Amino acid sequence: MTSVKSTRKNKYRITINMETSLSNLLLDKEQIPYPQSQSYRDELTVKENRIEIISMRSGIVDLKGVFLNHQSALYRQITKSLVYYYCATRKPTQIKKIKIERMTKKFSTEVVLNKKDITQVVNSEAEIGALQNINLNALKLVFLENRKAHGFLFGLTYLIKSLHADSKLGMFENKWKAFNAIYKAAANATKDFDCHLFIRNDLIDNPNFYPLILGKVSELTGQDIRANTRWIKFIHNNYSTINQTRAFKDFVLRNEDYRIKKIVYDTLTVRETFLKEKGFYDEVVNHLNTDEATVNNSHLAATLCIKYAYFARNKLMHAENIESGFRLVPLNKEENELSWLSSLLVLLIQDLININHRF
Repeated sequence: MTSVKSTRKNKYRITINMETSLSNLLLDKEQIPYPQSQSYRDELTVKENRIEIISMRSGIVDLKGVFLNHQSALYRQITKSLVYYYCATRKPTQIKKIKIERMTKKFSTEVVLNKKDITQVVNSEAEIGALQNINLNALKLVFLENRKAHGFLFGLTYLIKSLHADSKLGMFENKWKAFNAIYKAAANATKDFDCHLFIRNDLIDNPNFYPLILGKVSELTGQDIRANTRWIKFIHNNYSTINQTRAFKDFVLRNEDYRIKKIVYDTLTVRETFLKEKGFYDEVVNHLNTDEATVNNSHLAATLCIKYAYFARNKLMHAENIESGFRLVPLNKEENELSWLSSLLVLLIQDLININHRF
């Protein structure tokens, strides 16, 4: 740890004991900055059964307040350590005890939270194994203190929470929030449209950096996509008026993958009148009838994970359907769709985490 000035007389030690007997070392004395720090670092050690954070501060920290103020520097370090822990272990291990100690040369004081007092970060039934593809060296970005690191850290908290929820809708919602935080950090932008365009272009221009999502969509057939989407509703929603016909034409023309083209061709009648009235019909049909065997997994991934998933997210968030708890039959079409989209989003998110150094 960076040498500490004499004014930093307060040593804080945070220990998080986990409910496992395994003691594998996952991270050894990692030096991590903290909010508003300059050259100073905290020290983080992560084992499978125990997390320890050592911090030196000049000020006196209210130990009980650490758990109540999620903006506090010490709480931020706890969050970082738990995000790393669950991505590294890929197990829904429960927290057994958390202790925060303040130690000086003269005395020490502590606050302890036992399991009954702790709201667990992950449910014991969470499918944490879904995080298996995250590169742990790339994951160390979350320890940094800058805009990009914060975006990825926040996104990862939603990603981890998305691995268990009361409903498929809740799992998808948290995955979309994770994606939202991460694509804004990657694109260094705030408007969704700009971020979506950035990720789409990067998928198309640099497919080698997206092995997880492109490997997955390469296996999809047109029948898979139709069975798991509401394509006609998507077209009606996104291109609802004749004034949006040019946007629909542009959407069709910029997608070359044969599976998308076949689906659009099969559903073209829902916008045939608009296309003919605007004089775009022949151009669209010619595009759909050429290069019918072209495979473009980047186009397909971008369409499903960005364009279509954003449509599904808006339908969910804008309360345009009845609340899911009022659906009396489980695994209805909407839930199946969101579960399927979740299985794609989690891969694209992990690809973005693994290549965060590029942004």
